[in-house]
Amino acid sequence: MTLLVPSDLYNRWFSVPVSTPHIEVDYEIMNTLMQKLPKGYVFPDPVSIAILNEKD
Repeated sequence: MTLLVPSDLYNRWFSVPVSTPHIEVDYEIMNTLMQKLPKGYVFPDPVSIAILNEKD
């Protein structure tokens, strides 16, 4: 049986979280992913954001 939960539970993975309470994700799959990601993981990472925001 698939347990669907609000995607907002996983907003901590994103540097700029966007609330999408109408989207549900598979709890088991998302928690398996969470266990495999490095502690403190965010996408995109702060270094990449700084590079993208640099003014030439």
